[in-house]
Amino acid sequence: MSPSSHAPTSDASPSSPILDRAHAQAALLDVDAHDVRAALDELDATVRRREQHRRAATRELVAELYARDGVTPLPRRVDAEADAACAQDRDERLAAELRRLVTPAVDAVRRARTLGDQELDAECQAALHVQATAPRPLGEFEPAAERRHAAEQAVLDRFAAREAEVAGQLEQARGWRRHRRRRLDRELADAARGCAAAEHRLRATAARLAAIQLRTAQRAGWLARPEIQEVLGAGAAALRELADRAQAPDGPATAELPTVDQPTTEGAAR
Repeated sequence: MSPSSHAPTSDASPSSPILDRAHAQAALLDVDAHDVRAALDELDATVRRREQHRRAATRELVAELYARDGVTPLPRRVDAEADAACAQDRDERLAAELRRLVTPAVDAVRRARTLGDQELDAECQAALHVQATAPRPLGEFEPAAERRHAAEQAVLDRFAAREAEVAGQLEQARGWRRHRRRRLDRELADAARGCAAAEHRLRATAARLAAIQLRTAQRAGWLARPEIQEVLGAGAAALRELADRAQAPDGPATAELPTVDQPTTEGAAR
């Protein structure tokens, strides 16, 4: 892959309004930063394991296809073909995401129309290479995390209400017989244990939700960097131009120029 003239030259700022809002949201969820970090590591590990399982399944499929043909290839050949298939799948997913996230500027679209196919392919590859360095997306886990957090909050509220109710009954039962007070003491202890367990689960689900929201903010901040927008905008324009040429190989591209000349990021789209 040829180096691109659009390659980013600086790292992301450690602080930004987007990240500040994410940290403020974590504070509203009443979670510790270390718990958020641990939840983020766990989510990333889940995605990595999924990728490993996908590669293993791909390798198994490649070996099975060779076996059907009565061929016994060297293991390194099977590994190489599995890696190539996984890389192609990754690039296709990144290209689809690039089309969804980025609207190329008018100037980028016009520039793409002056390039040859090899130059356009280099622009696409450069954009996909940069896009692969973005913080790993975790948005797919957010709906389930929100539902779990709401469910655990409801459980905690029920235990807390029961604890307050029994404590009130005990306060009124000072003149009651001892065995009746013992029953209320046991109910109060059960409610307190339920509250403690629910609070523990709620903290874990809140940390998971805050971690997902933090990662979304990190990706939005990364995508908002001007040098990243330039690379991705050029790549999106190149993808569009190559698609136009594939549809009309003997004529000029006929796609309309975009009405919005600024890239759209995840954060802005919301």
